[in-house]
Amino acid sequence: MPKNTPMRRKDRKVTDEDAIRFILMNQEVLHLGLSDSDRIYVVPVNYAFTYEDGHLALYFHGAKAGLKYEILQEKPDVGFCIDGDQVVIPDEKDAGRFTTHYKSVIGSGRVSMIQEREEAKTALSLFMKHYSPRDWDISDAMAERTAIFRLDAEEFQVKVNR
Repeated sequence: MPKNTPMRRKDRKVTDEDAIRFILMNQEVLHLGLSDSDRIYVVPVNYAFTYEDGHLALYFHGAKAGLKYEILQEKPDVGFCIDGDQVVIPDEKDAGRFTTHYKSVIGSGRVSMIQEREEAKTALSLFMKHYSPRDWDISDAMAERTAIFRLDAEEFQVKVNR
């Protein structure tokens, strides 16, 4: 079970697993925060997920080279944010009463690269289900030429401001 991070606005916290799955399924981009030796590097990635019994695993992919790949080989501890459905709600009389409606999932965890072909194919199938309504055949070649990463969330929180 992930660590429970304190949240100031507890009235916005989402704990229902079906509601969390719905939010995760209906967003498209995960912002991944990596720590290089002298900077923070944030990169947007497409993602897939599993969420069972309070455990959130996020999957993303990329080339088997490049800055993201190199940083993750050295420092697999990351932060992440998935957000969407933002709408600014103005107040006609009081600037201090503007608000934003949104849905967000934020947290941190550890990334590992999936090495086993069948697990990689399963992860790629999850990607395709997330972004496409039809079933796709995932070939061995697809699984082998792509770096597939799994982020196991050690802590996360889900918030909604309607």
